[in-house]
Amino acid sequence: MTPSVEFPPVDPSVRADLRLAIESMPASRWLGLRIAGFDPKGVSRIDMTVRPEMTFDGVSVQGGLVGALADYAGVSAAVCTMPDGWRAATAGFEVHNIAPAAGELLVAIGRAVNVGRTLGVSRADVYALRDGVWTLVTVATTTARMFEPAQRG
Repeated sequence: MTPSVEFPPVDPSVRADLRLAIESMPASRWLGLRIAGFDPKGVSRIDMTVRPEMTFDGVSVQGGLVGALADYAGVSAAVCTMPDGWRAATAGFEVHNIAPAAGELLVAIGRAVNVGRTLGVSRADVYALRDGVWTLVTVATTTARMFEPAQRG
C-alpha cells in the first residue's frame, strides 16, 4: 500500500479515434470506463469508478472485471504507439490479482513493452483508491493483434 501514486502523464487529446472506439463499446459503457488519455510512446490510463454491482461483497470488485480493465489498458497502450486508425484485438492476457480491488476508484496504467506491425505486448498495473490510500491490486500482461486501417478507394 502507498498513500500516493504518481501516475505517468497522458494527454486526453492523443488518439481521439482510439478513445472513441473504446468508449463506444457496450462493455466499456457498462464498466463505466473513463479514458484519462494516452501517450504515443505507449502509455494509457483508464479509470473505472467502482459501483456495488461490480463487487461480490459491496466493496471488492470481482477479479474478472479488474482483468477486463487491465486488458483495455494494456491493449490500448500498444495501439496508441501506432498511427491513427490502427486497432487491435486481444490475442491473450494474463492477470495476477495480488490484493483485493477494494475502493471507490480503480486506475489502470498500460505500458507498451514491445509493439510490431502484427503483435503488441504490454504490461498493465491496476491500482485501487480506498479512503485516500492507493494499493496496487493487479499486474497483467496483454498481447494484442494489431490491425491496419482499412484501405479506402
